[in-house]
Amino acid sequence: MIRLSLFFAWLLLSLAVVAQDELVDYSISGTVPLGVKSVFLSSLRNEPIDTAAVENGKFLLKGSLPNYTFVTLSDDGSDLPVNLLIDGTSVEVNMERSVLKGSKLNERLNKADRQITDLTIDYMQNQMEYAQVGQWRAELRDSLRRVMNASYNKVVVEMKNVIRSNPDNVIPALYLSQIYNILTIEELKEYLDETHAYASHPLCVGAWRTLNHHEKTNIGTRFTDLIEADTAGVSHRLSEYVGNGNYVLIDFWASWCAPCLLEMDNVKAVYQKYHEKGFEIVGLSFDRGRQPWINAIVDHQLNWIHLSDLKYWNSEASVVYGISSIPANILLDGNGIIVATDLRGEELLRKMRQIFRY
Repeated sequence: MIRLSLFFAWLLLSLAVVAQDELVDYSISGTVPLGVKSVFLSSLRNEPIDTAAVENGKFLLKGSLPNYTFVTLSDDGSDLPVNLLIDGTSVEVNMERSVLKGSKLNERLNKADRQITDLTIDYMQNQMEYAQVGQWRAELRDSLRRVMNASYNKVVVEMKNVIRSNPDNVIPALYLSQIYNILTIEELKEYLDETHAYASHPLCVGAWRTLNHHEKTNIGTRFTDLIEADTAGVSHRLSEYVGNGNYVLIDFWASWCAPCLLEMDNVKAVYQKYHEKGFEIVGLSFDRGRQPWINAIVDHQLNWIHLSDLKYWNSEASVVYGISSIPANILLDGNGIIVATDLRGEELLRKMRQIFRY
């Protein structure tokens, strides 16, 4: 577990270095269908990187990007972008057929991507058919749901096949970034083998965070200490409040998180009922600004312990516990051992009744 945390911390620190120091030139040329006037190079998040006008059915894009950056190439006449990898080699793309030629790595990526795209289109068509059937046609909906789920599973299976068959290159990072949140902990451990060439790719950060979360929040695991500051700016260790005989709920939240604030009435009710019996709450906030954080505490009367380093998703709480979505919580017994996670509404109250027997 310690080795995993150290590797995850190193990975997060290394991403900035990769982005700054390993720039390579790219040259992307190709042909487009009749009538297309422009092509666009974008990040996987659809952020614009480059654009080029089409002349006589051809285009050319040139520039520099971090080595092994995944990008998408699209045009103003197609709904299907082409994924490609910046690796310092020239790439030639036929946009009409979604086929590219270049490095062996890009050609391997393109072959896998076209297969997955075909399966994804089939899944989306099944999904559309399912959505168009009225609720009253229950039997047909059940049948279409099974077809839709089966087609989705084919997409996932093919992505897993690509991941398993490419441990020596970065291609799996693209697909792992799309399915890591539905994988089992055993699959995450298998795919995130540190010896795999893609394991330290920036696209794998989410998968590492999720694996870290599983490791750090297993029932029966002792809590992991961290240091963050209170609302007055004074630093505290989590161990000041945990493992001292009281049951403690570590609540991951933020003032900007509407679902977190909606859940606070339930949390407050439990705190008011059980605090004097030996129940404490430590709120670890993912806020960015001190004043919004303090205002939320005051306005919502959250009268328990609050800590934050005001680093948003890069907070110590997020890194140490692998938290990738909030609200989230961990319930610890008097010895600092995790006894439950992600208790919501009535679930939290039922757990407290079970512990305190009223």
